[in-house]
Amino acid sequence: MQIDSIGARKRDTGWKKDGRAKGVYWRKLASGAKAWSYYSDGKRHAAASRQDAIDGKAKAGLRKSAGLPAPDTRVLIRDLAEEVRETKRRKLRRSSFEVFERALDKIILPEIGHLKVTQVGADRVARLVRDLEERGLQPASIRRYLSPLGPIFSLAVRRGIVHTSPVALLSDEERPTGGGVKDHYVWSTEEISRLIAASAELGKRSDARYDYSPLIHLLALTGLRVSEALALRWTDVDLLLAELHVRGSWGRTGELTAPKTAAGFRTMPLSPGLVDLLVGLKREDATDEDFVFGSKANRRRPISYFNFRRRGFELALERAGLAGRGITIHGLRSAATSILIRQGLSPVEVAEVLGHADANITLRVYAKLFDRSDVADRVRQAQGALNLRDVTS
Repeated sequence: MQIDSIGARKRDTGWKKDGRAKGVYWRKLASGAKAWSYYSDGKRHAAASRQDAIDGKAKAGLRKSAGLPAPDTRVLIRDLAEEVRETKRRKLRRSSFEVFERALDKIILPEIGHLKVTQVGADRVARLVRDLEERGLQPASIRRYLSPLGPIFSLAVRRGIVHTSPVALLSDEERPTGGGVKDHYVWSTEEISRLIAASAELGKRSDARYDYSPLIHLLALTGLRVSEALALRWTDVDLLLAELHVRGSWGRTGELTAPKTAAGFRTMPLSPGLVDLLVGLKREDATDEDFVFGSKANRRRPISYFNFRRRGFELALERAGLAGRGITIHGLRSAATSILIRQGLSPVEVAEVLGHADANITLRVYAKLFDRSDVADRVRQAQGALNLRDVTS
């Protein structure tokens, strides 16, 4: 720490030798934390920690002793971005790839695509975050737009162009935080019943183009994603064993794909009421390859998601007096979750029904739905487990 002529303390921003690890340096940040770096190939390289700096220095030394050429530091962000784009095109589902590609083309390439990989450090990424915040973007949107930086810099690290991703060097204050998990509508049992009844009434009207009530009924009681329900074919439904098998997902673009995750492949038990519902829905001439919610014109193709939302779900919400509350089709998973929780299912069991890979996801997304009405009573019972009058008498 230095002191100027009027006695004010100045923060020493200079790099200092580690003292124990050769070629490793540190300096103190304004927050009081330490920034680490190491010196190799004639320049300084940022590191996330002291150990990362030591490891980076060691790897650089091994590369040099093995006679390997120095990494090409002229590579641009856009060069690696195009490689990552093609990898993601092969690996991701179509809808997921479109989100990834939009982030690349809308933010990453216009903002930093022209820069060398070595020019994009933590300070440049932090500035990009601030710029996006100033444009009014929400934290969840910023994280989504910056997601391509992860694989881009993983590739750069693997090729020795940089030794640490600058994203890993961002402080907590520099990261876009907040948002992400939305509050889910907390359904009452009466509201769920009202919505199902309203959809049934609409389906019986003479001017109804399609009876969407069985789909709303199934979604509200099983927690299936609407894409999973639309992908159901009669071969996936076993009415004798009272269960259905989730094996696919019908996207809004009209494409049949695998479920969202490996956990999405699951068997769903059906109540007698749901079995009766499906028995009534199945036509006598239905084949195994017909979709359960097939269109009237072609049962080998499910109904349109957009028609279901506009003509079925939104009209049912309005008729049930639930319009204007921010309830979406995905909110029917919340309705099913609330029913399961009220019946005493554990987070692990609910996760299995919903097709979540981890019960922590269920807890994070649907935390408010887990019934806490008896928490106070259970706390009092726990506190009363030890009779203090017996101890103090």
